[in-house]
Amino acid sequence: MPPIDVEKVLNDNAAWQTQLIEAFGICPFARQCREEGRLRRDVLAADDAQLPDALTTAIADLHRQPEQTGEIAEVALLLCPASARDASDFERLVHQSADRAAAQVQTEGLTPAYHVVAFHPQMAWSAESPEKLVGFWRRAPHPTVQLVHIDTLNRLRGPRLPTKYVDPEDLAAIQALLGQTFSGDLADRIALANWRTYHAQAEALVAKSEQLLGTRPHS
Repeated sequence: MPPIDVEKVLNDNAAWQTQLIEAFGICPFARQCREEGRLRRDVLAADDAQLPDALTTAIADLHRQPEQTGEIAEVALLLCPASARDASDFERLVHQSADRAAAQVQTEGLTPAYHVVAFHPQMAWSAESPEKLVGFWRRAPHPTVQLVHIDTLNRLRGPRLPTKYVDPEDLAAIQALLGQTFSGDLADRIALANWRTYHAQAEALVAKSEQLLGTRPHS
């Protein structure tokens, strides 16, 4: 396997975040987190044979970090450019590694500090509904594990969020259009807001995604 160009991997991810996720307002805390120095990016050089143990160790270390050092990254990204796993297999691996890491720290009397999600350049998506469109936003340039601190998510679940991300006057009309009801949970509200963004700027979003990923997004 050729050596990993760590700087390029980091630059690829930074461009994806600033030019797509931040530029189109997809994540409600991405820009502020980065600008305030609360975003951490690590490149894991492990190949697919080594990746289960490498991911478990890295995730567990992040769960431990606030307790051991007092340092807290609101968002941590574990970039895995050596992985050749497809999106479904990588996502399964991330779930398994996250479960193993959580079990490890719990045996040490610690509470897992992060919510863990998989990103992958080949993530499946559809524009049919907000839930199915989530895969579009999770198409990062390299297989990636995103960890968001649970305290950050709890702050975002505050009572003012419905007016910040979804106009209540629009919600009933959108629910009627989709034929479904959203629970009002944070993930639902963000997904709904991003679904609206996509349908308002689909051509620009898809073009930018193609440019940054170097592939044509599935649709």
